[in-house]
Amino acid sequence: MVSNTAERIIKEKIFAVIRLTDTSSLALFVERMIRGGITIFEVTLNSANAIEVIEELSHKFPECLIGAGTVIGRSAAETAIAAGAKFLVSPVLDGKTIVIARENGVPSFAGALTPTEVHQAQSQGADFIKLFPLVGLGPAYLKAIKAPLPNARYVPTNGVTLDNLAEYFAAGATAVGLGTPLISNKDIEGMLLDDVQARATKARAIVTEIFPQ
Repeated sequence: MVSNTAERIIKEKIFAVIRLTDTSSLALFVERMIRGGITIFEVTLNSANAIEVIEELSHKFPECLIGAGTVIGRSAAETAIAAGAKFLVSPVLDGKTIVIARENGVPSFAGALTPTEVHQAQSQGADFIKLFPLVGLGPAYLKAIKAPLPNARYVPTNGVTLDNLAEYFAAGATAVGLGTPLISNKDIEGMLLDDVQARATKARAIVTEIFPQ
């Protein structure tokens, strides 16, 4: 059974991955990304004040899906969900995170790279497979691993850019996460709100062209 949150991720196809050393002005940037057409946000737990940020964004933007990234272990998973996280993303195949996610009715993204890891993640009940790390491998690797394991929902994040976004979907991605190519510490430092909104708008346009509603 696919949850409503998982269905929304599958439908919207794209989300922002937020990994920042300064999150004090993040809400302003989230508002701009929403204007650009992105309404799903992963806040990595190694971002500054991550739990507080998840709480803040969940309350300020209830129409959005706010999730937690870099989640490893029971404590991190439970804390993120208590803060309002609607999905959990892990860079590794962590059974405890998957269990906590299932107990709380939120989707889990298990980190996996090899065919064996993908199979194990599926067997343990992960909703999505975060192919990681993909830098240096790219869409060709996704296409290759999807051939023998076509039923997994692959969601690459690491290595995804505006330039190769379409290639990842062509290779079979269910959804993608955009990190520093969408929003980075440099954007925060320079308060480059217009630039971030422009990138979000471009990303949404690419997705809409590939998957017209």
